[in-house]
Amino acid sequence: MTAVGNPPPRLGIVLPGGGARAAYEVGVMRALTELWPPGLHPQPGILAGTSAGALNAIFLASRMDDLGRAARELAKLWSSLTVDVVYTHHWLESWRRNWLSRRKPEGPSADTGDGSRRPVGALLDNTPLRHIVDTQVDWPAIGRHIEEGRLTGVAITATSYTDNRTVTFFQAPEKIEGWTRVRRMGVPTRLTTDHIMASIGLPILFPSVRIAGRDYGDGSLLHLTPLAPALHLGADRLLIVAVHAPLGQTTAFLPSPEPPSWVTIGGFLFDALFVDGIYLDLERLERINTTLRRLDVQGTGPFRPVETLVLSPSKDPASLVARHRDRFSRWLRWLVRETASSRSPGYTLESYLLFDGGYCRDLIELGYADTLARADEILRFLEPGAGGEGPPRRGPSRPNPV
Repeated sequence: MTAVGNPPPRLGIVLPGGGARAAYEVGVMRALTELWPPGLHPQPGILAGTSAGALNAIFLASRMDDLGRAARELAKLWSSLTVDVVYTHHWLESWRRNWLSRRKPEGPSADTGDGSRRPVGALLDNTPLRHIVDTQVDWPAIGRHIEEGRLTGVAITATSYTDNRTVTFFQAPEKIEGWTRVRRMGVPTRLTTDHIMASIGLPILFPSVRIAGRDYGDGSLLHLTPLAPALHLGADRLLIVAVHAPLGQTTAFLPSPEPPSWVTIGGFLFDALFVDGIYLDLERLERINTTLRRLDVQGTGPFRPVETLVLSPSKDPASLVARHRDRFSRWLRWLVRETASSRSPGYTLESYLLFDGGYCRDLIELGYADTLARADEILRFLEPGAGGEGPPRRGPSRPNPV
């Protein structure tokens, strides 16, 4: 239990991108809400999401009054998904729109004549997903939760094609100011569906989104410091949910005399896009923490150590795909089809694209089980005065060189 006079840590939860793999984050959150006893209750005051993780973050932020129920409802939502309720494909229409758009300087989307906007410059139309975000997120509740103190802030990261930099849109109390760093910035705003759709706008596959005259795409593209938004919002400790199994536990494929197929390369590219930034940023943060501790920094200046805990799949998500491949639509099965020259059967790429309830349920159950298996470690990390290298260091609102 929390010691008297020792308040719970300002916990920031980082939910990165990962396409369909982000269902793993939902299982983790379900288990976390069950682990937190009422006396401790270190409710995550800070949520930072990118790409598919942004959808999870904003859903939870709008339901902070009952986070346990929110996690269960989010799990139900992911478990009911099918590819067609996330995105649709009409190759002929897509080809026609993209070619016609070269003659019409209308920006990232074309007017359909009925007041709606039709996406241009993408192979897939994720309008169905926009409808899910519109109807499932209680947007006014986010502001109420911030005013009532249930939520410190929520940050959603996208990539600006116009400015060639990462932009984190965040909703938080006015005292938390925006920031500007090399090729990245934080902008205070009232979050909307457009911010979520921008953050998940995977280039080529999904359309870009225009916000305040600038075009945005997937937040993972240039997100070299994915831990920074939560730190800027004032997190004392970071709980990071990764969507990639630790090194040495990923699915291995036998060497082939043939060069890798585009499907294999696509899987590696998705790994690099959604995974590598988290571990590189963790490495940087650990170096900073080590330096500050050697200097015996006590948190009275502008810098202090920040404790972290990473929760990652105990199994490679790609290994769960095989039993669900028949759920892919025919065109997508053809797109990632196996070939004689393939080094892999394409499971890595599919593990990011398979928005299917059965596969998502497997990932949710994996995240739930993995988190409960580390319950003691997680509770020690969250307990004030017992996490990491010692008690949370007290200091200014900006807790590290981020």
